[in-house]
This record gives sequence, C-alpha cells and structure tokens, in this order.
Amino acid sequence: MMNRAQPPTGELLNEFTANLVKVFEIRGAILGKLDLQKTVYFMKRLGVRVPFEFRWNLLGPYSYELAHYSVHLEIEGLLSYSGKYRLNEDKAEEYRSRHTLSQGMIERIKRFFDNMEKLCSEKSYDKINFIECAASLDFISQNVTVRRNKDDVFHLLEKLKPEKEVFKTMREDAWEFLRIEKLVDHQ
Repeated sequence: MMNRAQPPTGELLNEFTANLVKVFEIRGAILGKLDLQKTVYFMKRLGVRVPFEFRWNLLGPYSYELAHYSVHLEIEGLLSYSGKYRLNEDKAEEYRSRHTLSQGMIERIKRFFDNMEKLCSEKSYDKINFIECAASLDFISQNVTVRRNKDDVFHLLEKLKPEKEVFKTMREDAWEFLRIEKLVDHQ
C-alpha cells in the first residue's frame, strides 16, 4: 500500500488559506491551475509559510497536496474555477482579517508580481509561460546538488522541458527577473 503524505490541517492550513486570500487580492486574478501552483510556489520562496512541498513535475515545481487542497477550497466555496480562479467574496471575508503577512511581506509580494506583470507586458510574454519558466529556473537553481551557473541551469531546463521552445526566448529575462528579486544569486 502506497503511503502518501497527508495534507496539513488546523492552524497552519487556516493561516495559509488566509494568506492565499490576501495574495489573490494582491494579484487581482489567478489565471488557472498552473498559475495557482506557481503563485503559491513563489509565495513560499518569498518567505510565506506554505504547508505544501513542491516537487519537479512536467509543469515545473508542483505540489500534489496543493492541487488536492485547491479542489477542497472549490468544494468549500472559497474558490471557483472556470479556466481561471475567482474568490467568492462572501467566503473570502471570513479569512481577510486573519492573514499573517506583514506589511513588508505584502509589499514584497505585490512588487514581485507587479514587476513580473510589467515585464510580461513590455516583452509581450505570455504570463503563464513566463511564470512557469521563472519557477522552473528557480526550482532547478535551488535544487541542484552542486552550485551551477546560469548556463548550466538553462541547459538542464532544456533537457527537462524540451517541448517548451518558448522558454528559450524568455529564459534570460526570467533569470534576470529572479536575480533582481534576489531569488537567484549566481550568474
């Protein structure tokens, strides 16, 4: 019998849900399941307590527990999904005052996603491809066993995601974005 990690419960999950509601408000829109996965991945990388582990997947960093929990949030009525996620405002109200994000963290998250949005707009990048590329580069960079330079990370990304030709056009900008945001520090 396969032993699966059980999703977290209780206080930490309530804190995460309240923080997720705040991030939904900061972002304005979550453009689908992939965008939700990468948004939560970057929440965790920016220092928000996230009770889910991310592993490498065909889609880059991915949390199966988060995927299951997002379905739970749909059933609960907090989220609705029809190609993109929307918050149920009445249900979200229950969480709004309970987020644990400091003003500094709120500003950091807002700046991060605003800068990503601005870059995608300036370069005419598809937002979903860009966040997937950035998250994939970041995950590879953070999870290699030996320190690798940018070109090594790019090469590994190509090997892991050969079908994503579009990443070749945006990877330099994605890397520079991550460097400016202080998520990667090597060249």
